[in-house]
Amino acid sequence: MKVRFYRWYNAVLTVLLSMLGFGCSSSDEPVEYGTPHADYILKGQVTDEAGIPIKNIKTSAKMIIKSEAGVYINDISTVQTDESGNYKLKYGGMARSDLKIILEDVDGEANGGEFQSDTLDVDYAKAVKVGEGDNHWYGGKYEVTTDVKLKKKS
Repeated sequence: MKVRFYRWYNAVLTVLLSMLGFGCSSSDEPVEYGTPHADYILKGQVTDEAGIPIKNIKTSAKMIIKSEAGVYINDISTVQTDESGNYKLKYGGMARSDLKIILEDVDGEANGGEFQSDTLDVDYAKAVKVGEGDNHWYGGKYEVTTDVKLKKKS
């Protein structure tokens, strides 16, 4: 008796779930699953307090996630500034509030002095669209420009 009941119950449940599944995709538009994302270019110039470009500053884009379990750091991209103090980092994904730009002087006096490290939040309000998306989940390509003045160590 129980076996017959469970077979009947499973059959009815299967039919109902199948109808719900087909009901979700019965529109003219295709059903898409995914996450909105875009490509970001994080760029700028690093100078000292007098406005002189600083070369060889280690510039990193990192995701810093704090939780009760501790701090999780995901290194996205790292470059050194060029002769003109310019950097360009690339990041593909969602706009995230936990994405930071970290600047570190790793060569000491070789670039004109020892400079203090700095951490910046990526300001997505400054993002400029430079490439089109696909009108679905991909939002296109954006550039975020952040110029930085580093202070010398005392």
